Formats: sequence, C-alpha cells, structure tokens
Amino acid sequence: MVQIELTPTEINLLREIIRKQLSELTLETAFTHRKDFHEFLKRRKEFMESFVGRLERELASGTRDVVKIDRLRKVDILEGLAEEDLRSIAQYFEEENVNAGATLCEEGASAERLYVLEQGKVSISSKKGGQYDIDIPGKTVGWSFLVPPFLYTASAVAKTLSKVLVIKSPDFYYVIHKDLRWG
Repeated sequence: MVQIELTPTEINLLREIIRKQLSELTLETAFTHRKDFHEFLKRRKEFMESFVGRLERELASGTRDVVKIDRLRKVDILEGLAEEDLRSIAQYFEEENVNAGATLCEEGASAERLYVLEQGKVSISSKKGGQYDIDIPGKTVGWSFLVPPFLYTASAVAKTLSKVLVIKSPDFYYVIHKDLRWG
C-alpha cells in the first residue's frame, strides 16, 4: 500500500485530472468498434471509476462538507432530478462566499466553473450589450461552461456579499459521462 499526503489544492487538482481522463475514456469506450480494444478500455474505465469512488468516499469522510441535497433542489438546472441523482452530484459542488466587487467570470475567458447563486446579488454584463442583475436563489451563472467553445459570453461580478455553489467543468462532465441519463 502506498500513502501520500496531499494538500487540499493538490487533492482537487488530482480529482480534476482523474475525472477528465475518465470522461475521455468513457467517450473512447463508447465509440470504439474493435471488440478487444473495447474490452480493454472497459476494464480500465471500471478500475478508474472504482478508484474515483474510493477517493471520493475517503475525502467525504474527511473534513470537506458535502453540499446538502436540499440546497440543490432549488437549482434551476437540477429541478426535477430524483433524490439519488441529487446525492450523486452534491459531492462535486463546493460553497464559496464572494465579496462585493469580486469577479466570478470574465467575458471571453475559458469557462471552467458553473455558479449557483444562493444569497446576494450578481451583475451580468456583456460587451455585446446589456447588463442585468440576478438575485434569485437557485439561478445559475456561467452557462457557457455547458456549450462549445466553452468561453464565457458575459462577465459576472458580485454586487453584494454573496454565497454561491460552484461545480468545476471536469467534475460536471465526469458526472454526465458516468451516467448516460445525465447527458
């Protein structure tokens, strides 16, 4: 057995790398037509899923708080999901407190995070025109995270001290690729 101590930042980076690789492996497995290669990829995918599951259970037993699913029921893009599905995705969300004036995302930047407003007010603005404020709990900010070319099409700045839930791109795509119902 090998044991390595990692900082929280290193743990999050490792999780992102593994989930990204697992998402790519899932797609590759789905689209390969060679039966022998398909079986090889399938075994590798099963190992990685098992490893990620063990890693997540270990992390959940540590100090990191998992977002309660009651909070996710209010999220506009998750409405109507079953309890089991909410429990599955809850472990990938993190809570952040954002000071007034802090930028959540900037127009044109790589869209790597999706935000869910829980408290406060966020201003959305675009160079193409318009500006509006979001102050309704459960509304998402950073939709560009879901659509190619994965660049933010607007900027989002906290107008007041705000609380947001955040899910990172590799985590989100891991969830939707591990269970085809999500896709």
